[in-house]
Amino acid sequence: MILSRLWGGSINAANVIMQLAVPGVGQGVIESAVHSGRADLHPVKRARTTTTYLAVAVFGNEDDRAYVREAVRRIHAGVVSGPDSVTPYSANSPKLQLWVAVCLLKYFVDQYEYLHGPLTDAEYERVLRDGATLGTTLNVRPGAWPVTREEYDSVWRAGLDEVSMTDEVRTYLAALADLRFLEVRLGRAGYAIHRALGRPFRLVTRGALPPEFRAVMEFEWSSDDQRAFARYLRLLRAVHRLTPGLWSIPWKAYLVDLRLRRRLGLPVFWHAAAPVSGWPEYRPHRTGSYS
Repeated sequence: MILSRLWGGSINAANVIMQLAVPGVGQGVIESAVHSGRADLHPVKRARTTTTYLAVAVFGNEDDRAYVREAVRRIHAGVVSGPDSVTPYSANSPKLQLWVAVCLLKYFVDQYEYLHGPLTDAEYERVLRDGATLGTTLNVRPGAWPVTREEYDSVWRAGLDEVSMTDEVRTYLAALADLRFLEVRLGRAGYAIHRALGRPFRLVTRGALPPEFRAVMEFEWSSDDQRAFARYLRLLRAVHRLTPGLWSIPWKAYLVDLRLRRRLGLPVFWHAAAPVSGWPEYRPHRTGSYS
């Protein structure tokens, strides 16, 4: 199954940028009173719940998916625009849910194609069939999920037509792209991670973004960047050839964790509905930036 051929989280931030580049999604994250889902405020929890969701959608059974589907519906019910919102939104909007789901499918397709080359049309339609659970677990109606490459491309182009973002959303996403967001919760430890790994993580994030999203993020991309990204992919392919069966193990561990928590009556997802008084200002220990 193509969706199970994973190689880790180095393009996660790129896919989050794609999702949040549609205003209803981006503003929903920034303005939401359900702030437990924000990566800057709860990085460990955000990583665990997102990975659990993907593990259930790809590897889980119908009981797992029904449980997560209802949990997502309840949490998203609290994410709605207010009278002062820049754009109207609801996290349970079928249109926005479909956009997020097709972005998630692209996350898996991109991983595969970076390692193995472009999918054929037949392979792509197989991926669409296998990947339908990425949408239905997010409460996308089965009839709304694209079943041909042409249908998928139509949904994708419609999303691209709406891509735009406020400076507030762009600031949030730029901090994800270079790991600066870790400073909010982890302080000096987060700053150290940002300084050590932020530059290469940002390169991979920018490299994994289609041009439309680089443009809206105001990211530069040079021929030197392209060569560096190509070197990264060559290294990744070599590592993947040596460790072909290892990359799905952590995902399956998240699925086991969900099932164990349910059996023991422990919470799998939690959320805190408390107002966030604006975007937390980043205060790096020293100034400086890079493209």
